Amino acid sequence: MDVARQQHLQDQIAARVAGSLADVDWAEATLFVLQVAGVRRAWVDALDAVGSAKPDLPTPDVDDLAAELREVMADPERGTWFSLVLTLTAAGSFTARFNGDRRVFDDPASPFEATGDEVVPSDADYAADLARFPRTEKYRPDWLPAAGPAPAGSADPATAGPAADAASPAGAVPPAALPSSLAGLDGRWGWSGVLTSVARQTATSPVSSSPAGAPTDEPDAPELTLTQLERRVRDAVVLDVIAPHRVGTLLRLHAEAVDAGVLPAVDAVGSVDTDLGLEEARVAHPEVVPVVEAAVASVVDVVVAEHVQAVVAD
Repeated sequence: MDVARQQHLQDQIAARVAGSLADVDWAEATLFVLQVAGVRRAWVDALDAVGSAKPDLPTPDVDDLAAELREVMADPERGTWFSLVLTLTAAGSFTARFNGDRRVFDDPASPFEATGDEVVPSDADYAADLARFPRTEKYRPDWLPAAGPAPAGSADPATAGPAADAASPAGAVPPAALPSSLAGLDGRWGWSGVLTSVARQTATSPVSSSPAGAPTDEPDAPELTLTQLERRVRDAVVLDVIAPHRVGTLLRLHAEAVDAGVLPAVDAVGSVDTDLGLEEARVAHPEVVPVVEAAVASVVDVVVAEHVQAVVAD
C-alpha cells in the first residue's frame, strides 16, 4: 500500500470538500462516499458553530479521487473499502473512516441510509467489485457474494477509470483487445476503460469502412477510408475518456504506460498540478502536457488501428 499516495488523495478530497463550502458558514462537515462496482454516490452534511444543520449543500466532484483511493488502498487479503466517511473542520483538520466489511444501506451500523430514491448496490454489484478487488475467505463477510463478472450496464470505476461514465449498455460489444505490443497495459488503471471506449466508439460510428472506403447501407452516409475512420474513432475516444476529466487522468494513463514499459518517461511531469482541467494544464505547462497528450494518443492510435481493422475484416 502506497501510504504517501493514500494520504495525498485524502488531502485532495478534503480540500475539495472545503472548497465546495467556501460560501457556507460551517464549522464541521462530513463527506459520505459510496463506491461499489458501477454504483457511486457522494454527498455532504455540515453543521455551523452552534450545531445547526446546513441544508442543500453542494457536493464536490470526488468520484475519480475516491476511485483512485480505493485502488491505492486495495490489499490482496482484505480487498478495499465500499464506503468512506470523511469529517473535517473549518480549521483544516479531518478524519477518515473506511468501511470494507458492512453492506452499505443494509447494516444499522452504517452511516448511510437508503431513502428509496437512490441506487442501492445489488449482489451482482458486490460480486463484480469483489472480482476487481479480491480478498481471501478470511476477510470475506458471510453476506458478501462470491466474485463474479460485472453486471450488464455496470462499469467498475476503479477498473474503467476515466471511462466509468461511458459504461456500455446491455448487449453492447465487448471491449477492444490489447495489441500484443501493448500487453503490459493489461489490467492497468484506466486502460481497460480506453478499450471499452474504443469498441463503443467504433460500434456507434455511422460509417462501416474498408481500405477502399466502402459506404454503409445508408444512402446519405459519407465514405471514409480506413485511416479516416481510425482518426474519427481516436478523436471520439479522447473526447470520451480523457478530455472531460482533470489532467490527472491523462497523467495517470501516461504513468501506467511508462510503468508498463510502453512509453518513455517525460521530464518534469511531476510539476503538473493534477487538479487542473486539461485545457488549463496545457496553458500552465506547455512544454509538458502536450508531450504527454501526444504520447498517450499514440498508444490509443495503436489500439484503435488494430480494433478497427479487425472489425472491418469481419
